[in-house]
Amino acid sequence: MKTMIALFIFSAHVAQAAGIPEDENIQDLLEGQQELKSLEVIQRMGLNDGATKLDLWSGHYWPHYQGALGVRYREPNFKTLISRDEKKFGMYKKITEKWPTYSFKNEAMNLLSPAEKYDLLVGDYTMAMTKFSWELGSGMVSAVPTWRGICDGWSSATQMMPRPIKSVEMTSPSGQKITFFPEDIKALGSQLYARNQENPIFLGKRCSVKIPNPFSNACNPTNPGSFHKALVNRVGKLGKSFIADIDPSTQVWNYPVKSYSVTYYNVLSNEESKNFKDVVELFKDHHRFKKGFSRHNRTGYIVGVEVKVKYQDLRPAPLSVEDGAEYDKVLTKTYDYDLELDYSYNILGGVASAKNLPDFIWAPNDGEFPLSTIEQEQGIARNDKEIFAQARESSKNGEPLSVIVKELFELSK
Repeated sequence: MKTMIALFIFSAHVAQAAGIPEDENIQDLLEGQQELKSLEVIQRMGLNDGATKLDLWSGHYWPHYQGALGVRYREPNFKTLISRDEKKFGMYKKITEKWPTYSFKNEAMNLLSPAEKYDLLVGDYTMAMTKFSWELGSGMVSAVPTWRGICDGWSSATQMMPRPIKSVEMTSPSGQKITFFPEDIKALGSQLYARNQENPIFLGKRCSVKIPNPFSNACNPTNPGSFHKALVNRVGKLGKSFIADIDPSTQVWNYPVKSYSVTYYNVLSNEESKNFKDVVELFKDHHRFKKGFSRHNRTGYIVGVEVKVKYQDLRPAPLSVEDGAEYDKVLTKTYDYDLELDYSYNILGGVASAKNLPDFIWAPNDGEFPLSTIEQEQGIARNDKEIFAQARESSKNGEPLSVIVKELFELSK
């Protein structure tokens, strides 16, 4: 009796897992347009390859264990002192406290961190943004994961904000001239999105447990069917991008899609073609197919897919005073999966050959620009006095003011 119950539960789980899960419906990624789901139509429209029309820019993820936006990335001592070692972290922090921002004059001010420059710009001599940043990595440094930072903010900001091209000189309330380099501006834009973006479009689930429950789909990767349709519809047809957690473990690494290229293959013979009809296999004699008996119940055909996806990549903060595509990095990932098709070649789902598909995919909400909490509560400030007052209060929560960040990006274009 116990065996029969166990088998029933397992069978129910398998049936539920077939096809694309409900939480991976890509419709919200399509901006109201009709979803393309037929490989025949997709191929006819030339969407086996596609690229975003956005000028995605590379940036740093400002890891917490290094002091986040508080680190003086242009200072020579930084690279020799900062590390996973708690003692060295403490030494570097002491140096920043020993040499406070007011001791930096003229050209030396260029060595200050993005957070310090922001604090000076808004006349905050309590250095609230800087203190918030350093607290993220203080204490027992070994307990702060090296992967934790603001890649979620960067991966959104690079889609939603124009590339900062040139340095911008701003004047503080006390008359100080402060130069914000493109990397400083990127950092503040990424921080704004990391702290304040709302209502992102989210598909799938984050894997947050080290030992997944085999009867739960909490740590299942994105279904190949939804991933493929997201590439074709969002990137290929709309020219937009979406973000993927490219690490299949409990870590989260967010990267925006730059382009993709599809090659089809026969799942039995491995014969390849850019035309799926040359290699599609009729779904019969189920035992011949990988996971043949856990397929969508309307599966008529199966075709293999090898897709090369190029992601805009992270990279350490450079020392350049201008920015351009020559400073960007690109990360290429290859995914191998098959697609389940109905008899009209519509995508029903699929099975991956390896466990390297993203845990989840998501995109920032195109209709909403992030506002700091204080801007949401009090409204957008109307003059410099109100702006600086709001900014000083907002910095206590590590939130840059949106009006300041927008202005820096506009001036840097």
